[in-house]
Amino acid sequence: MTPANRCTEIAEMTMPMRRLLALTIVSLMLGGAAASAQERMKVVLDTDIGTDIDDAWALGYAVKSTAFQLLGVTVSDADTPQRARLAAKLLHRLGRTDVPVAVGRQTAAVPKDRIDYQFTWAEDFQAYKPIATPAVQFLAELIRKNPREITLIAVGPLQNLGDLVRQHPDVVPLVKRVVLMSGSIGANYYAPAAVAEWNVKLAIPEAQAVYAAAWPLTIVPLDSTSYVRLEDREREGLLKAGTPLVIALEALLRLWADRPTSRMTLHDQLALAETQHPGRFFRTCEPLPLRVDDQGYTRVDRDKGRPVSVCLEPKRDEFMEHYLAQLAK
Repeated sequence: MTPANRCTEIAEMTMPMRRLLALTIVSLMLGGAAASAQERMKVVLDTDIGTDIDDAWALGYAVKSTAFQLLGVTVSDADTPQRARLAAKLLHRLGRTDVPVAVGRQTAAVPKDRIDYQFTWAEDFQAYKPIATPAVQFLAELIRKNPREITLIAVGPLQNLGDLVRQHPDVVPLVKRVVLMSGSIGANYYAPAAVAEWNVKLAIPEAQAVYAAAWPLTIVPLDSTSYVRLEDREREGLLKAGTPLVIALEALLRLWADRPTSRMTLHDQLALAETQHPGRFFRTCEPLPLRVDDQGYTRVDRDKGRPVSVCLEPKRDEFMEHYLAQLAK
């Protein structure tokens, strides 16, 4: 049938037939949109945004991902209200006030005299506020409403996830997957052997609970992340995008950098990339029996360890090309 014949046939339809055709078209469009939403991965990002710079840049990645349905952001460690305000401002700047920010319990800062200059970017911000529901309660309720559908991505000390395991053990089997920027198995950029990694040693009992829990666990350890840094040429290229996200992240980077030679290490972003594309950016992601000892080391223990997928040997250039393109959208 020619286009002209189609137009004639539609014109000759009765009004009820036209209405039925219009409803059918709308239904198909809405159905396609719903299917697209259903296909997206439901995730929550747990972060200590505001100390190191990679957390904010990881949140930007999560917001820009078309593969993620970001259901919430929870904040952990030290001055959690300030961290939540920072996350809320970044989400507001990007028009994502549909994403709730939940505050975790406050803990002592390490070291005690630490100053997190990124907090100044949002210290007077009030336009979008964190929710009143505490982070752990928010996580538990969300998981129960979406059983076996939610992936938890934690890129900071594990107070929130540890409290979740201990206070709400019933939700552990309801979690689809847990991905952490956490741990140290062997040599890394900073040391020739394993160390007590920051996110573990700042909340050792909570990390022990998280690593011992019976849920599918993947870690992106220091062994991988410490070798991936943002080069000047990559930063300058990203700045050309000039988007609200890129401008905000550059502002936070300048607040964080304490000397001209400071370079961001993309610890947290690699964990999000592993969540979005399992195995794509690492040469190996194999299970190892791990446990956290009382000094904060992630030990390979054939007798007492639980199986954890450990992502090693990052494909640095392939990851950076993907990551920067996603931020620049």
